[in-house]
Formats: sequence, C-alpha cells, structure tokens
Amino acid sequence: MARIDRFIALGLLAFSIGYGYLAWVHPLLPFEARMPFKPNTMPLGLAAFGILFSTLLLLLPGSDLSEKDAHGWRDFAWKDTALLIGLAVCYALLLRPLGFIPSTTLFIVLSSRVLGETKWFRSLSTGLIASGLIWYLVDDVLGIYLVPLPVLAGGLP
Repeated sequence: MARIDRFIALGLLAFSIGYGYLAWVHPLLPFEARMPFKPNTMPLGLAAFGILFSTLLLLLPGSDLSEKDAHGWRDFAWKDTALLIGLAVCYALLLRPLGFIPSTTLFIVLSSRVLGETKWFRSLSTGLIASGLIWYLVDDVLGIYLVPLPVLAGGLP
C-alpha cells in the first residue's frame, strides 16, 4: 500500500473515532432515551464501520494499485454518472407533483436502463414492487405519511 493511502486511512480512522465520540456523548432528549432507533444510532454505526475498515486498511497488507488508480479515471463512465445524477435531481423535483409511487417507479426504471438492464418488463416490475414496498414500510410501519399518488393529494397542479 502506498504511503499516501496509509495517511488517508489514518485520517479516516481519526475522523471516525471523533465522529463516534461526538455521537456517543451528544445528549438525547428525554423522550428519545427509550426509542429503539435513536438519533445517534446511525452515526454510531457509521463510525464503527469507519473504524473497522480504516483499521483493516492500515493492518492488512495490500497490493500497489497506484498505476491502475492513476489511469483508471479514463475508463470511468462519466456520461452514465452524470445521467444518474440528473435522474436523481429530476426524481427529487417530481416527487411532490407525481407522488411517491409513480416518481420512484420512473426513477428505478430509467436508472436501471442507464445501468444496463435491457428488459422493460423486469425494470418496470422491479420499480413497481420496490416503490410499493418502500411506500408501505415508510407509511404504515414507520408512520411517516407519503403521498402515494397525485390523485390522493388533490391532483396535479
């Protein structure tokens, strides 16, 4: 492993330890103390993964990939990445007017096409099942109201 990679792993380790410490000592509100999923649960998990992986990077011997890394950007799919970012922005803009299920289905179908899926039926069925399941979990299980369809929100503006 190159020297710069070890410095980056050491910096990630220091950041993860600090992030985990701040998440651990941050005071919770009285009603948050008995919640199964507290506001500091995800930061603590991220810190634990950061500590684990940066320690593995520091301790395990690695191969020198500097030549591949130096020229790997030429083979990167820049157009597909820009298109996926554009689709994510359009998804965020269409979420309220279209509703959760149609906009999420459209995003999943179009992004799967960008990523190389060739069968429309598979993309559409995956999009419908995933968006319906996510909507059910968020709306009924977590109790966070999401407008599933524009008709239920009063129609399109």
